[in-house]
Amino acid sequence: MGSKLGAAGLCFSCVATVLLAVSAATESWLRLWVLGIIIHRGLWRECQLEACTPLQGQRAYVGVSRGCLVLALVASYLSVVCGALALAPRPAPKRLDWARGAAALCFLTGTLAVVALGCFMGGSAGEAGGSWAWSLAVGWAAVPAAGHLPLPGPAEGATLAQRPERIARLGVMPPKALGPPVWPPKRSY
Repeated sequence: MGSKLGAAGLCFSCVATVLLAVSAATESWLRLWVLGIIIHRGLWRECQLEACTPLQGQRAYVGVSRGCLVLALVASYLSVVCGALALAPRPAPKRLDWARGAAALCFLTGTLAVVALGCFMGGSAGEAGGSWAWSLAVGWAAVPAAGHLPLPGPAEGATLAQRPERIARLGVMPPKALGPPVWPPKRSY
């Protein structure tokens, strides 16, 4: 079950990476109506009447959103790489735990994406005649997949036969070295 859960986590991490890339690359974060003209504003450009120009007079919230979203994309890509290495059949070096690294990077991706999207929404909330558009919604769709589905650690991927000591500690099944359980248990006074 551990490898299936790890593969699902890797798929969600890939989906989050694609959704964040689409959100960062498009210009439909904010839609403004100015004198009957629809203006689409993103993090990098502003488009009106089929012509796009770079953003002029950058506001602080746009800069913070850009930085956090770029860092979220880098962390998301690295989480995909770590997740793929965690699922690789070769043994990992003793000091490296790729699955935990992927989980930490997924959490970092989700946190940075929330900061970027929340900062943009908070900064652009006062724009007259504006509403948030689909690129922002795509970014928010990436947050649960990025930050809340970490890959499992190596102990979850082991089968019952590979970890009898852990099962014995839980009291579910004694290891074979101890023999069958004695019933009723002997009491010592």
